[in-house]
Amino acid sequence: MKPKKPLSISDLLALQGQRLGALRAGAERAQSTLAQVEAALPPDLAGCVHGASFEADGRLTILVESGAFASRLRYALPELLPRILNDEGKPAEKGRIQVRPKATPRA
Repeated sequence: MKPKKPLSISDLLALQGQRLGALRAGAERAQSTLAQVEAALPPDLAGCVHGASFEADGRLTILVESGAFASRLRYALPELLPRILNDEGKPAEKGRIQVRPKATPRA
């Protein structure tokens, strides 16, 4: 087996630039989806949501702080889904709520 030829510095930087660009685009899409979710919810529920994104299968995933907020949001989900649009402008058909407490900063 032949040893692999090492990549040049410019090739490595170009490859990392593509990966970082894809990460940035994904983060921007998630931020846009979160803004849509927050705008569509009443203020008391919008404050508990800290993440939202579309999965590869088209399902909307919403991250909330606690189980209590997750329960309340599950009741609002059928009304919420048609108002949240993916990148193609299509409304979400399925949704999933996940409880993920916000990380607390270390002192």
